[in-house]
Amino acid sequence: MDIHICSQQKQRNASGFTLVEVLVASAILAVGIMGVATMIARSTIQDARSYHTTHASLMVEEAIEDMLEDQWRLATYRNMTAPVENRTINGVDYEMICILANNTPINNCKEMNCTVSWNNKGIQSQTEFTYVFSYKH
Repeated sequence: MDIHICSQQKQRNASGFTLVEVLVASAILAVGIMGVATMIARSTIQDARSYHTTHASLMVEEAIEDMLEDQWRLATYRNMTAPVENRTINGVDYEMICILANNTPINNCKEMNCTVSWNNKGIQSQTEFTYVFSYKH
């Protein structure tokens, strides 16, 4: 009889995972999966934000490139005006408003501050750019 009791104890000790171990492992796995899902969601939002900021940057860059030519002739430099533009790119409306200030930051220079705003799926966003022009003689 002693042999029979010993073999039953060995079988009970050699069994698989307990219910508590399985629950703890499942909880740890669930927390890890939720963390990964959160990171994926946040990276998707950041990707969309950078996509729209890139389009805004390109709008301002195009305006600056158009105005750079005006720096080489005094008449056109004096008559520079700040651009205002509305553009729809891939279904998103962008609005660029620029303000041109004379003799800023130093005499004979013009500082242009541009704000580009857009509304993507109900989220209003904007970015700002500053550029300084000077007469090239």
